[in-house]
Amino acid sequence: MKNNAATTLDQITKTMHINGFDFEKVISDFGQVSAYIDRLNGKAFSLRDHVRGLILAQLSNQRPWGPIADNLKKIENVFLGFDPESLKGADHEALSTKVKELRCGNRQIGKQCKYLASNIKMLENIQNKYSTLDTFITSDHPEKIASKLSKPGSTKLMQMGFTLTMEYLRNVGINVIKPDLHICRIIGPERLGLANKEPNPEEAFRILMDWAEKTDKPAIWIDNVLWLFAAKDYAAICTSDPNCSVCRVNNCRMNSKSSG
Repeated sequence: MKNNAATTLDQITKTMHINGFDFEKVISDFGQVSAYIDRLNGKAFSLRDHVRGLILAQLSNQRPWGPIADNLKKIENVFLGFDPESLKGADHEALSTKVKELRCGNRQIGKQCKYLASNIKMLENIQNKYSTLDTFITSDHPEKIASKLSKPGSTKLMQMGFTLTMEYLRNVGINVIKPDLHICRIIGPERLGLANKEPNPEEAFRILMDWAEKTDKPAIWIDNVLWLFAAKDYAAICTSDPNCSVCRVNNCRMNSKSSG
């Protein structure tokens, strides 16, 4: 018999299937679960892979992902194939302008591009100290690694908070969740009720990682599913203004309210 976590996850995926949303294809296109599987199979992620993961994480900051997903090849061209050496010498204002022309920028894109060279140098410094970046990011629990990269200290990356750092780690195959607005809302007291109050990113991370352990699915896959369930560019069911009439999740508190 399935536990509540596994049952809820089945109901979420069933809801997306019934509403004609092919979440499996989108998760495959995202590439994060594939990166996780590649890491399990022994892939070594290069500095270029890490730079790519960092840049894509920053581009996701407080904006819809759909337009970025539609322009990934153009974004790769803008960022010179994510080549570290080329990017260290690139004109950061030109990079920012080109991203904006693709309508893939965000409020921090100017600063993200401004500090890109210094962030690459920081990644190189970490790589030199630990022999590889993969060695560093797997040297401790992901939450501690994210704190080292996002909080003041000798390995701090500029324009990278805890949430975006988790996105970067996922992009290079680390099995974690990104505790963004959608995730914090969906696990909060008004929806699945995994938290008694609206959680902050660190709290959301711990809660959902614990919840994921009660299922037979990787945390990174579960996060993708929940995010797609909520994101307006995708399934758009558990949004800020949820479409409860088509939702099959029995233990959601919003559904309880609408049927009461």
